[in-house]
Amino acid sequence: MIEIRKGTLTNGNTAKQLIDLSQVWVEENSTFGLIKNTREDLKEPLFIAVDGDKIIGYTFGHFYTTERKTSYIGIGVKCFDIDEIFVLEQYRNQGIGEKLFRAIESCVKDECVYITLATATKDYEKILRFYTKMVGMTFHNAFLIKSCKDIK
Repeated sequence: MIEIRKGTLTNGNTAKQLIDLSQVWVEENSTFGLIKNTREDLKEPLFIAVDGDKIIGYTFGHFYTTERKTSYIGIGVKCFDIDEIFVLEQYRNQGIGEKLFRAIESCVKDECVYITLATATKDYEKILRFYTKMVGMTFHNAFLIKSCKDIK
């Protein structure tokens, strides 16, 4: 049975497993520009999905205060940015990502006004459905690019 629990980076084994999972994510080639995490990239609060003693998914992020006004958030608003949320491919479509999101949301919601995130996932339709339909986020903008040169 999969268990969702708060993780801690003081446990060296947790950090190692998270770094290893980030390498799996890189090898999936499912996210533009993703590189393997180092210990310094990992943050708390952190929630992990565990199958026995194996971490099979995680999410972490950080608090920040907005420094400039956008079309949807003013200046000086405390927010929580989800830096990463990942579940091993063989465990996907079982509600684990949603449970990880809900766990971190429950942990931070009293300390911030908004939860934010940016995604570079190649399957943007699926990820937008997850964030808007499954966890109740609102879509606010997109950054699109089109190459005008044949860049190698």
